Formats: sequence, C-alpha cells, structure tokens
Amino acid sequence: MKKTDMPAVIQAVGLACVPVADMPASEPVLARKPVAAAVITLQARGDGHRDIIAAQVSDARDMEFPLPWLIDQALVAAAPTIITAADRVTLGVDAMARRYWAEPRLAAVCRGGNTIDPGEVFGGSLGNEAALCRRLQIPTSQVRDTEVERVWTRHTPELAMDIALGVAVSRLMLWAHGVSFASAEPDAFFETLLPLRDWMQDREAHAPSLQQAGRSRPIRRATSFASTYRDYRKARDAGDEQASWAQFEDGLFHT
Repeated sequence: MKKTDMPAVIQAVGLACVPVADMPASEPVLARKPVAAAVITLQARGDGHRDIIAAQVSDARDMEFPLPWLIDQALVAAAPTIITAADRVTLGVDAMARRYWAEPRLAAVCRGGNTIDPGEVFGGSLGNEAALCRRLQIPTSQVRDTEVERVWTRHTPELAMDIALGVAVSRLMLWAHGVSFASAEPDAFFETLLPLRDWMQDREAHAPSLQQAGRSRPIRRATSFASTYRDYRKARDAGDEQASWAQFEDGLFHT
C-alpha cells in the first residue's frame, strides 16, 4: 500500500521586510531588508504523531543578536525548508551585509540546499504566491514592504513578527496541499493541518494572523474529515488492501 513519504522534520520560513532606499527597480530583492522572521517547524514525535514548533524573531535589539543569526538558530540543520527564491536572496544579502560569517544553517538554505519554493508545491511554477493562497482559500499575511515599514519599530516589533508568522503558516499549508495532490494520498494534508490547528488554537488570541488561518476552509475541512482519515489510516496501516480514501458516495467529498 502506497504511503506518503513525509519528512520527519520540515520547516517554513516567513519574512516581514521594509524598503531599502536607492536600490534599482530592476533588483527588487535588493530593495528590501528583513526586520522580522518566523520559522514554523513540523516534526514527528517518537509515537508517530507530529508537533508544531514556532520561533518568531526580530531586529528589535539594535547592534545585538542580528536577525540572520537569530534565524540561523531557529532552523533545523538539513531539514527541508519552504521558502521562496526571492526570500533566500534577501536573507543572504542581509547576512552578508552584517559580516558576521556565523550562520551555517541559514547559508545552506540561502544556497538553495533542500529548499522548496511555495509557488512550485504542486509541480508547476507560479510567481504569485499570494494569488495561489487565495485560490486555495489559504489565508496569508503577505503585505507590501511599505505597510511593514508603517507598523515596524524596534520598540513594538510584534506586528511585523505576526506578519512573518502568517506567511510561514500559509507556506506550510501550501506544502501540505501540494504533497497530498502529488501523491494522491491525504496524509500530508491531515498530518500537517491537524497539528497546526491544535497549535494555533492555543496561540491565536495573541496572534491576529492565526485567527484567520485557524478558521480557514482548509482547517475546517481537515477537522471535518479527521475521523474519516484516521479510520482510513488505521485500515491501511493494518494491511487492508481494500482500504480506500476516495469515497464519493452520498456527497461525502463534495464540500
């Protein structure tokens, strides 16, 4: 019986950036500076279940704990990382501009090692990540850098950090959709969105970006069919060759 090959650990990175003046319009990735980031990590436990771990970091401390180093500390070495090519360049340039040379995990990500572009999760290549999220009814907190600049200060970094968190969450959800479609198996969708739902329920009161995500269509669908999925997994893992996920009778999946 085919099973989805989910990695033991996968992480998604979201950024909140402000504009950088005097950069050429032909190089948009150089015209932005990250001021906050979030790393969402989905990892398997010893019992086979999965947990969410999140790190939110910012440049709130001037001349101390630079943002690239903080991101480096939040990353799991060699784990698949969901991040756009543009964000990789932005982070790499920012790290080089700081000149600390102490971010090996971030450097590996910025080189493109074991990375997954959220615009290519289903096999195609899309340039508009936010539009893909809208099409799949996945909330995302992506906003213009000028909007981040309007709310960002080192004294109150929480809004920028929440923007970055919302981006990371939406990228993890995109990945789950793409893997489940490519494998024609529901595992990645449920094994990602159900732990994500449980994690968000405990934190959404303090993170506006999570409130919308926690009530989104994908999360509601994962919740509605959680017991159906568990029954399917139980039968399939027990070796039942007749176990089938796709059951369209009685309009079950026409929602």
